[in-house]
Amino acid sequence: MSRFDAFDPFDRRPEYPYPRVPRPDAPRPQAPRPEDPRPEDLLPQDLDAVVRESEETLRRLGDVVGELEAVTGEGTGAGGLARALVDGAGQIKEITLEPRVMRLDSQAVAEAVTEAVRAAQLDARRANEELIRAATGGEPVTLDMDEARRRFEEIGDDLARALDGLGRG
Repeated sequence: MSRFDAFDPFDRRPEYPYPRVPRPDAPRPQAPRPEDPRPEDLLPQDLDAVVRESEETLRRLGDVVGELEAVTGEGTGAGGLARALVDGAGQIKEITLEPRVMRLDSQAVAEAVTEAVRAAQLDARRANEELIRAATGGEPVTLDMDEARRRFEEIGDDLARALDGLGRG
């Protein structure tokens, strides 16, 4: 069957005659590090240990999700004249102004409230990071999707090599 057998006269997509080239910002494959185990050296019990460790980390992270929902942050501004309370995502839950704050001009009140909210958001962020650090055993957690995708691909490649090595052994 030739490529003309399925010719569609309404298909206006041009054929791409050039080889595909990876985007310049695409992550480059990394060479294995010396401390990484070689697939042929892995034993079935090693894979079992990795699976158990991964399951334990996921369980701890699952437990932390509920705790993260309860996180709040508190902050003050203008020496305590303005107080803010935010949730774990940094959304304002409450702002409290001491009556003495009314002696300040509107610009100073706005600055005091802004200072209190920023301090509360920073407090909530620190609390979130502590919970996540405790759940992951101090391992850094990245929210960079390209980095996460690259790491998952590395793990998948390592697992494929390990399984291939077990199949040959």
